[in-house]
Amino acid sequence: MALEEFLETLVDPSADVANADFIEMSDLSPSELGSFARAWFTIPVERQRSIISTMVELAEDNPELDFCAVFKMCLKDRDEEIQGKAIEGLWESEDRSIITSLVQILRSERSPEVRSAAAAALGKFANLIQEGKLLAKDADVVRDTLMETLEDQDEHLEVRRRSLEAVAPFNTATIQEYVSWAYNSDDLKLKSSSIYAMGRTGETNWLPVLIKELQSSEPSVRYETANACGDLGEEDLVPHLVPLLQDDDYQVQVAGLSALGKIGGPLAKRVLLMCVKEGDAVLEEAARGALENVEFLEGEGAFQS
Repeated sequence: MALEEFLETLVDPSADVANADFIEMSDLSPSELGSFARAWFTIPVERQRSIISTMVELAEDNPELDFCAVFKMCLKDRDEEIQGKAIEGLWESEDRSIITSLVQILRSERSPEVRSAAAAALGKFANLIQEGKLLAKDADVVRDTLMETLEDQDEHLEVRRRSLEAVAPFNTATIQEYVSWAYNSDDLKLKSSSIYAMGRTGETNWLPVLIKELQSSEPSVRYETANACGDLGEEDLVPHLVPLLQDDDYQVQVAGLSALGKIGGPLAKRVLLMCVKEGDAVLEEAARGALENVEFLEGEGAFQS
């Protein structure tokens, strides 16, 4: 099916669109995107929502499908649900051109849900900045926008906590203070965000806190702590992570396996091998994935040596 024929199907409210036909929307050229845009604005919003939701699902299932041009366009859509789906569709994108749109959404009067999603998406660029992959002006915009949002006491708490998570890689003294503020909060979600942020700071001073929280009575806290331990990558954490593999919560077990895979080292490898050979069949796939990551780290280390 040619693109023009596919677009005619999209704009027809009575027509069913086959998932296989969405391949016409992959990797659009600028002129093709223009044709899509002209058709898009004639489609009722409910159908637009259905279309973009399908595209997000298809892209997740098939990495060869590239709908980024459409998702970027939809970041500027008038409908919040469509904007949210566009952010979801661009989750893996490292294209710095979307930073401006994400900042505009975060600074807008949109709902806390879509603005929180924009803040979380900016967190990916905070990582890229720390890796030296983006421009200095990008760093200023991302850091300053997230900090302004975090420091705004009138801001919705959900947006503030996502901004804390996102800005954490910059690891300034002020950010450390906000991590402590969130950790000492009575709000469980805010506390979980602080723990997630601890891992993203790369700051080993948080190790005693993380070791303590691995034994929290709250599964959500244990889960975030395991992930934070993996992000810090300190081998001293491995013995404290091993008990999570017997946790009552499946997601915590998987997070523990993932953390061991990120950290690596002889003990982590032995534990993962044991899980693959003798562990619960349900967790075997997760253990294999973590073990592959350990072996990749070992190979990378040998290459660097």
